[in-house]
Amino acid sequence: MKLSDILNTIDIVLTPDQEQAGMVTTSISDITCDSRQVVQGALFIAVDGHTADGHDYIAQAFDKGAAAVLAQKIPQGVTRDQALHIVLSKDTRKDTAIAAANFFGHPSKDLVLVGITGTNGKTSITWLLEQIYQTCGITCGVIGTINIRYPGTTIDNPVTTPDAVCLQKTMHDMKLAGVTHVIMEVSSHSLNQHRVDGCEFNAAVFTNLTQDHLDYHDGFEDYFACKRVLFTRCLGPFGDGTRGKAVINIDNEYGTRLADSLNLPAIRVSADREADIRAIDITDDIHGLRAILDFSGVHAPMTSVLTGRFNLENILCAAGAALATGICPESIARGIAALERVPGRLEKLPTELNRHIFVDYAHTPDALESILKTLAGRAPARLITVFGCGGDRDRTKRGPMGVIACKYSDIAIVTSDNPRTENPNAVIDEIIDGIRAQGFKEIDPYSPGACEKGYIRMTDRAKALALAVRISKPQDIIVAAGKGHETYQITNAGTIHFDDKEHLTNACTNALTPRPWDLADLSNAIGCDAVTVWGQKTVTDVKRAVFKGISTDSRTISPDMVFLALAGEHFDGHNFIPDLAEKGIIVFVVRQGYLNTFDLNQKRLMDKPRVCFFEVPDTLAALGRLARYHRMRSNARVAALTGSNGKTSTRKMAEEIFSLHHDTLATQGNLNNEIGLPQTLLRLADIHEWAVVEMGMSNPGEIARLSAIAKPDIALITNTHGSHMQGLGSLDNVARAKAEIFKGLNPGGTAILFADDPRLEILVQGARENPTTGSVMLFGTQSKSDVRLSEINTTDHRITFSLTIDGHARQYALPSPAAFMAFNAAAAAALAKAAGIDETDIAQGLEAFVPVKGRMRLRHLDNGIHLIDDTYNANPCSMNQALQVLNRLAGSNRGIAVLGDMLELGDQTQLHHRQVGHLVAALSPAKLLLFGTQVAQIREGALEKGYPDAHIVMGSKQELAQTLKKSIKQENWVLIKGSRGMTMETLIPVLEEIPAERAD
Repeated sequence: MKLSDILNTIDIVLTPDQEQAGMVTTSISDITCDSRQVVQGALFIAVDGHTADGHDYIAQAFDKGAAAVLAQKIPQGVTRDQALHIVLSKDTRKDTAIAAANFFGHPSKDLVLVGITGTNGKTSITWLLEQIYQTCGITCGVIGTINIRYPGTTIDNPVTTPDAVCLQKTMHDMKLAGVTHVIMEVSSHSLNQHRVDGCEFNAAVFTNLTQDHLDYHDGFEDYFACKRVLFTRCLGPFGDGTRGKAVINIDNEYGTRLADSLNLPAIRVSADREADIRAIDITDDIHGLRAILDFSGVHAPMTSVLTGRFNLENILCAAGAALATGICPESIARGIAALERVPGRLEKLPTELNRHIFVDYAHTPDALESILKTLAGRAPARLITVFGCGGDRDRTKRGPMGVIACKYSDIAIVTSDNPRTENPNAVIDEIIDGIRAQGFKEIDPYSPGACEKGYIRMTDRAKALALAVRISKPQDIIVAAGKGHETYQITNAGTIHFDDKEHLTNACTNALTPRPWDLADLSNAIGCDAVTVWGQKTVTDVKRAVFKGISTDSRTISPDMVFLALAGEHFDGHNFIPDLAEKGIIVFVVRQGYLNTFDLNQKRLMDKPRVCFFEVPDTLAALGRLARYHRMRSNARVAALTGSNGKTSTRKMAEEIFSLHHDTLATQGNLNNEIGLPQTLLRLADIHEWAVVEMGMSNPGEIARLSAIAKPDIALITNTHGSHMQGLGSLDNVARAKAEIFKGLNPGGTAILFADDPRLEILVQGARENPTTGSVMLFGTQSKSDVRLSEINTTDHRITFSLTIDGHARQYALPSPAAFMAFNAAAAAALAKAAGIDETDIAQGLEAFVPVKGRMRLRHLDNGIHLIDDTYNANPCSMNQALQVLNRLAGSNRGIAVLGDMLELGDQTQLHHRQVGHLVAALSPAKLLLFGTQVAQIREGALEKGYPDAHIVMGSKQELAQTLKKSIKQENWVLIKGSRGMTMETLIPVLEEIPAERAD
């Protein structure tokens, strides 16, 4: 491009020599205001900046091959020829934007460009608007504080709004990449420095104006006047006579002033005032926002993971920008719901630790107050804030920010932010001066009173974040404010890597890390000493080693763990030991005689100085002893439960209750047998106060062994029914086997039984056989129950019931259609009562319960089909209950029952399956689909009682899937159920994938 094309709209003066030399015809290959980026044939623009003067680098630019320079003066020391190539203008900072727009072909004219300005909320709005556009299938790009991004490209952005050259080049590149819509954060600095001149904005958003950048601006009015420029200078009128639209948040007083002062189209938005876009019927809690967006009478329901009043204002601003650029209300609401997070903007961290942990970029008094006020009003427990103030920035906000942090937080930890060239302690001193002036108390973080309300000084930010996690309790909110998305810290020694999210995540991981093991621990637990491959008992090199845990999985083990080799019907962990030793594992638990299987060469290969073995008669039993040892050295108490039905739902309800005020470990998945229970207990960390564990069984003696490992303080049996009959033979034997749970009960422990159980006497006898049992508690509908259940009522989607505890009755509700879930709730409440947990927490915990996947979980699919997912397991009692629920929800001659075999029923298998068939005939669902071998008896039983053979389909899962696809109708209810081994859940995707029009 010729220089004349670049400068044709700039007021320049050429000397006669330049005119005679045809200077303006010079070909320009590139344009830059950074002398370091000059290439051969470039135009260098010399700008007098705040920290450097580009005129001082003109000679350097010529040396690097600049073809021309645009400057405000000709510096001393340049040659006559160089001076000939220097074109003078009155304001190179302003002219940079015009020249860049000319050079890159005014890309904003071909793009839908939205600018967002204001003190707070800019970044969140860019993410919201980006998600709205993407949901509509629009290819968009973003230029903002976090980065510059568009499909296939992400570029770090050191400032909110880049310099004019970078800005125009970025939009040019976005256009070439197929971008049609660009969202730009526009800072007051960029407006003051003319960086966005030459940009034609289709819409401009004003979020708010609060204290910030007053070290740069001459007071609030100057700051506001600068923001106003986006609306008075950048929204047209453009060459075609059009003008962009203003979107203004009038919940901020400066927004109202701005809207009233403009002579151009404006969309006013408000969270609580009459406006063009407003929010009504607002629900706002720790889990997110719900509201109706009112677009001047057109309503669109909205949900968002974002929380807080300030985020509602951000949502409204994003909705206004979307509406201003042609997006309909329904699509706007759909896009808002699709946004999962905004990096560093009240971003919630995923963690297994029972805390609500957020990071946020708030670094102004108003922003900090907004997030803390939001969180304090939603805190289930306490609010702990970690914050600081940046060095070399507005010092007047330091004291006020300290006061705000202490006002809203239970504990405020004052720490370093980005100290830059200042001493971080000096910055903290100024924060604390403001805090002390208001009388807030300083807390010693290492004293027992570290949980009192007040503030803590901790200069090292990493230690401050770790401290916040260490002193926190379940349900506490921890917020790290000031850095948000930043992954660095600017200090007087330079910029270092620092990420609040990384430090908080590591602190949570450390809190949940179990106590390590050494050789002495292992010997004490297992009952033997370690030996080398040659059988020697002295292993000096390993004695001081520490191991982080016990593993039975060769695929996931790390070198700092102990490998315990289990052997089953189809696997033997001993086969992996040589390879694991090569990978650095140094301690193994093996069966006796294993070392004798090595020949001489193998022993020499295994004779590494730091490898040793614990030889035991039974590695499975050794796993249990290790778990028992770890459980006994932990700080936790154990609540254990078993039963024929309801174990997992009861455990989940109890976990919800216990977790409100106690760090609680619970069984995951189906880890409830002689392998799974030890694996659960081996996860106990010092932070855990309770473990709530399930115990499953197939044969007599199993529960006794599990109870001996867990040594429960509370033991509960949900009920006894006809499961596991194959190994037990009778219902009485089932009850006796379940009552084995009381054999390992800790002295003074509590036994909890189902008062309505037909085999209650057997269970009571089992509890009393342990002479150290402290007390027996009952739950159920009987009047003698310590937790008495009554008034069970069901609707399509939930059950309500009453629990009477210590003479006080209280109403409860659960999101389940199954009446028997009320019995599980009563069992969980009994566990909580035995643990000393009060009724308020019981109610809150039950309210938080969501049915476990595969256990009477009701799902309303998008295609209109209603699914009852009860696929986890099946026995005669649970099968009957599930069919009754299907009948209640769907009615006779409606609904589809998809059933698989019930396993482990022994010589009563045929009888129980035939009885299920009798019930099917009595309830008469529209269709009966059967998979397995034993279900033939369900078919026979149904036919015996008159159920039509034409309504029965028995076959493979593929055949059942085809039947479902052909016969399903919208609003059909479908029950899917079978024993765990039948994996009936594999049929669920068949229902999910049926299009709505085919289900109609």
